[in-house]
Amino acid sequence: MDREAWSGGLRFEVLGPVRGLRDGVELALGSPQQQGLLLALLFRAGRQVSGAQLVDDLWGEDPPASAHGVIRTYVHRLRRILGPDVLTSLGGGYLLVAGPDGLDTARCETLLARARTLRAEGRPAQAAAVLRTALALWRGEPMSGVPGPYVQRRRREWEERRLAVLESCLEAEVEGGRWAESVAELAALAEEHPLRERLSELLMLALYRSGRQADALEVYRAADRRLRTELGVGAGPGLRDLQGRILAADETLAAPGPEPSAQPLPPPAPEPAALLRPDQLPAAVADFTGRSAEVAALRAALRQPGCVPVAAVAGMGGVGKTALALHVAHGLAEEFPDGRLYLDLHGADGRPARPEEALAVFLRSLGVPGEAIPARPAERAARYRSLLAGRRVLVLLDNARDAEQIRPLLPGGAGCAVLVTSRTRIGALPNARFTELPVLPAEEAVTLLTRVVGAERVAAEDASARELVRLCGQLPLAVRILAARLACRPGWSVARLVEQLGGERYRLDALRSGDLAVDSSFRFGYDLLDAEQARAFRLLAVPEVPDLSAAQVAAVLDRPGPDAEALAESLVDCSMLEVAASPDRYRYHDLLRAFAQRVDRPGPDGADDPGSPDDPAGRAEADDERAAALARLVDHHHAGVTAALRSPAAPAASPAVGDYVAVGALVRQCATLPGRSPGAAPGLDRLAELLLGACLSADSGHATRPLGHAANALLHAALREGGRTAEARARLVLGRLLAEVGSASSALTELLRARDLCTAHGLPQPLLALVHGSLAACFVQLGRPDEAVAGFSAAVAVWQRVGDRRALAAELLELAGAFARQGRFGAAGRVVDQSLVIGHDLADHELEARARDSLGSIAHELGRYDQAVAHRRAALALTGPEDHRRTGRILLRLGESLRAAGRAPEAAEAAERAVEALTLDGDHRGRGLALAALGDALADRHPDDPARARACWAEAHGILAPIGAPEAERLVPLLGDGHPAGPTRRSWPSWLPA
Repeated sequence: MDREAWSGGLRFEVLGPVRGLRDGVELALGSPQQQGLLLALLFRAGRQVSGAQLVDDLWGEDPPASAHGVIRTYVHRLRRILGPDVLTSLGGGYLLVAGPDGLDTARCETLLARARTLRAEGRPAQAAAVLRTALALWRGEPMSGVPGPYVQRRRREWEERRLAVLESCLEAEVEGGRWAESVAELAALAEEHPLRERLSELLMLALYRSGRQADALEVYRAADRRLRTELGVGAGPGLRDLQGRILAADETLAAPGPEPSAQPLPPPAPEPAALLRPDQLPAAVADFTGRSAEVAALRAALRQPGCVPVAAVAGMGGVGKTALALHVAHGLAEEFPDGRLYLDLHGADGRPARPEEALAVFLRSLGVPGEAIPARPAERAARYRSLLAGRRVLVLLDNARDAEQIRPLLPGGAGCAVLVTSRTRIGALPNARFTELPVLPAEEAVTLLTRVVGAERVAAEDASARELVRLCGQLPLAVRILAARLACRPGWSVARLVEQLGGERYRLDALRSGDLAVDSSFRFGYDLLDAEQARAFRLLAVPEVPDLSAAQVAAVLDRPGPDAEALAESLVDCSMLEVAASPDRYRYHDLLRAFAQRVDRPGPDGADDPGSPDDPAGRAEADDERAAALARLVDHHHAGVTAALRSPAAPAASPAVGDYVAVGALVRQCATLPGRSPGAAPGLDRLAELLLGACLSADSGHATRPLGHAANALLHAALREGGRTAEARARLVLGRLLAEVGSASSALTELLRARDLCTAHGLPQPLLALVHGSLAACFVQLGRPDEAVAGFSAAVAVWQRVGDRRALAAELLELAGAFARQGRFGAAGRVVDQSLVIGHDLADHELEARARDSLGSIAHELGRYDQAVAHRRAALALTGPEDHRRTGRILLRLGESLRAAGRAPEAAEAAERAVEALTLDGDHRGRGLALAALGDALADRHPDDPARARACWAEAHGILAPIGAPEAERLVPLLGDGHPAGPTRRSWPSWLPA
């Protein structure tokens, strides 16, 4: 490539904040660490740099394990920004092609060489002018904010270089006759750098040539004192020689020629005759919708008396921060009669405005001519505050990056107010109140769609419109994009657009319209993340679960708990992650998750340009990293359910309902990974152990559906891969869950297959015991007591061989119930006694509660109803109120005993409490049975008023009939001829195996 042509279009500035420009347009160069890699290549432009060298440049002696992957990611992004011809891969390394003047340091070197030539030719004044041009290239701290050992070395080098250039410039100015004008700057520099003796020499010479001999000698004495104090030595030879020559009035110290006539200083710029009244707000959004609570909060914040109030709005990209701020600002016009300033600070697009640049814009807006704007940032800020003093001006700072960018732009006195929008949560601002902006509520999102598309069109497809806003996560930017597409296509239906958004993989591609794109908004935020944050952002989106706890975040990221939580919180602060409703849990907005799952994946399937070069090694490494993250999360959940099974009586040991939902989603995701090969991590046996453990420890009906879907997916994966143990566990889980919801016939099919697998392939004995016990429970539902007794007896025998006393005690209680159904009450009582002995030995209150309930069942079968009631009330007292499932089922049986004892009011109360508990638990079948029992009790209590009883029976039938529960049949005659019972539909549950 022609380097001259390259340099004409692409330039970089590093003597200050790093900037890249193509044809004068600034480029977004990404995160600070990505800029560090760019600098390492820029300073070695034209030379190959190895990946190992770049790792050393960015991290030094302690690189992360993912360092080479991060390097590849950064190079891929930079290649997309700069162009493939500028940054190329070469022999295991990378090469950046640069023009001769593509870097401001190169331009600086050119100017320094020119200045040396001029001085050698005896033209110091012209050399000084060239050096001043070189010094103007420094715009602050070189490479400010960029981390890494290589950049730190370069920064120190160019900081020292600037001081040396400034020293040479002042020397040339003194030599060229501008000694009087140089005194003030030399005095400040000598004070700032007391050990640089050459500065003191130049100051002495400038003072002497200005006729200030005494002041020159005082400079010598002060320098000598400092050097003796700091270093223990006196002034050096240069200073001592100059002092002696001044004392001797050495004629050679005089000016080399007649002092050039001093250039007259420009007259001070006059103050503007009248300050301008700025009114810079962009137009408000005409179809602004909702946000009444946020609008009220911002207005109240901006009206705080006695200070300069700051109202800050934070939120994710596309959530409508700017629209909200403009709506509020326009509404407060009368309260700020002296004007409204507005500036986009570009904090989210990689080109943040520097405070001194923003101050210059505001000063010009307030009527200060460009030549009268002070050079120093502090002086600009002071002038800005002075101009706003005593006035009522509203300042809107849009798209701010951080507090450091904002502080210099705050007015100084009461009367003014500041409104800030930012993607990050900006702290440490005085008098600030913060508003976190969420997505629109569903109704407001539909209203926004209606205002753009039209009421008739939306009303005609109300259900599709609601589904449309749901699919775009109620994000205002996404809603506006879709609304714009519909408005431009009158022939399209809303349903057609819903269909286009149906596939998550392509949803972001559909959310584009003109120059608006949701993924572009997200990309701005992502490019500002450092490497560790970017890795966390990508990996936390890999598990397709509703949310993640802090401990699960640590597992996914493979980081210590405090470090992982700090990373998650930093992403929350950047609005790239959300805090879930439960404490210490994190979640993604749906669209942000979709972006995270495809970001930095080269090729058409990723977020990058389809023409990007493929990177098989990088893609394989990323896939391995995602699989490892899933495996770590599986291990984390496995440990949790294992602990719950070991300590079932401890409430803290039981995972929350949300974790069962997450386990189901995780197992389903891992079992259905695209291109999954046999033996891939996480393994099917590990997934099956986790799923079975979750099923055994789950104490809520809300877990049934997600675990059922997961079991079905795992079963299909096991059949594909030939995993017999995993297949048996999956069928066992399916059987248990199907029995729970009342689909006993379907459950029996799965459990018999599981038993055959266990016996045919010699699978683990505890698995066989669980299958025997689950089969027996299924026989109980089907009214086959003899087979139930055989099954429970087989399970008891296995647990005795295995030596698991707690499992043995629980199975003995099930066997006691089966004996009672056969009428073998003596055998049932003896078995319960055996279980009670084990429960006492283990100090297990849950076992004791179950034993009391079993004794109640035996007493009930014997017709001793009051005794049964006493046993069941004792069981209820031993059961924690948070265990809704066990509480509901004991209450259901208590109601049966109370009704049989003729205590109808108490029976109705127990049944009503059972309905409440089983509804909270999510036990669909249990709720149906409880409603049926409540109807029975109400019929006994109010025989002359059957309406309430029939209402309960009808609701119960509506639950039990569709799942094929046999209990539904007895309700049909109770409902009367007018009830449309209809045929029993077997349409539920949705996860019935094929």
